[in-house]
Amino acid sequence: MKTTPKRVLVIDDDPFVGKMTLAHLKSGGHEGRLTDDAEEFMRLCGTWHPDFAIVDLVMEGVDGLEVLRRIADCGCGIGVIIASGQEGRVLDAAHRFADASGITFVGVLSKPYRRSQLLDLLAQRPSTTEIPVVPDPSLPWGELEFEESFRDGLTSGAVTVVFQPKVDCSDGRVVGYEALARWVHPERGDITPTVFVPLAEKRGLVSLLTDRVMREALDWFGRHPHREGRRLSVNVSSAEFSDPEIDERLLKACQEAAVPTSQVIIELTETSAMDDPVLSLQLLTRLRLQGFEISLDDFGTGYSSMLQLARLPFSEIKVDQSFVSNAATSDESVIVIRSIVDLGHALGLKCTAEGVEDAKVLSLLEKFGCDFAQGFHIGHPMVPDDLDEWLKTAKV
Repeated sequence: MKTTPKRVLVIDDDPFVGKMTLAHLKSGGHEGRLTDDAEEFMRLCGTWHPDFAIVDLVMEGVDGLEVLRRIADCGCGIGVIIASGQEGRVLDAAHRFADASGITFVGVLSKPYRRSQLLDLLAQRPSTTEIPVVPDPSLPWGELEFEESFRDGLTSGAVTVVFQPKVDCSDGRVVGYEALARWVHPERGDITPTVFVPLAEKRGLVSLLTDRVMREALDWFGRHPHREGRRLSVNVSSAEFSDPEIDERLLKACQEAAVPTSQVIIELTETSAMDDPVLSLQLLTRLRLQGFEISLDDFGTGYSSMLQLARLPFSEIKVDQSFVSNAATSDESVIVIRSIVDLGHALGLKCTAEGVEDAKVLSLLEKFGCDFAQGFHIGHPMVPDDLDEWLKTAKV
């Protein structure tokens, strides 16, 4: 198979390693440039437009992490490969830093690396000329403009719901779906929940979003022919916990859709659940008494105590995708996942892993006794018609 030539920019202060890397690139049909200067590196990013950058973490007079930060800031979409002779935990931390910074992370090369390892990484992603440029939906806008647009989106149907399937780790059976809000703005295009949910919270609009998602999701779920034995998960913002009638709103939505509360899982994040443990205890207990299941989402990313986890009436823990997506390459992530699953089971909770992207990780979760899984390997978030097509070949 013919290799598509890539432009690869290398920053490394070891002349021998740099020349070896350029030789590997040339022999693989790629074009490479080498520098040991951060300013020259950034200039070439803007003028030469590389497809990939290989960044050495430890260089004399140059901070590799600072180079990564500057790549993130420039928003140029370069595929980043981290090269270093550091031990695994340091490389894992650098990987997490790259992910958190919004960098297009491709992989790690542990020095000394072979030509085949480098070329395999370059084959994982097409050149930047083949990637469409998508406008950034997080560009600043006025809060009043946002509020008007968001209200319009809620009433016009621009804010809608997609569903991601959830399966049993042991046999792959579909056990439920997570309802996720989506917003397609008529001018700005797709706006991610990480952008519009915080703004909705700040402008006091999050209850409107919750009610819209609950109504649309429950309406679909209540009419679905394969509803029996499955559950619908719906996210609730931490800002909703200031409403003492949130449980009545959720109960009313279920009653109107004729969906038993026992088939609905309310998901909330670790931080929101622990902000006010007394109020959380009251509201969550009331929801459980009404028959709802309660899931602790993104577990492992906050700083809550084990005492609060044991005290609050959760029925499920969701292992955060930042651990699950790295499980195939990070021993530390594997240890964290196994520990969370063991902890959840010891507390009598079901465990769901988010962010499952390949069969190897799914097999690992089954080995650890994790109950449920969701992620791109299983199924993307889908509109109802696409989900119905997906279900025709899914294990029921």
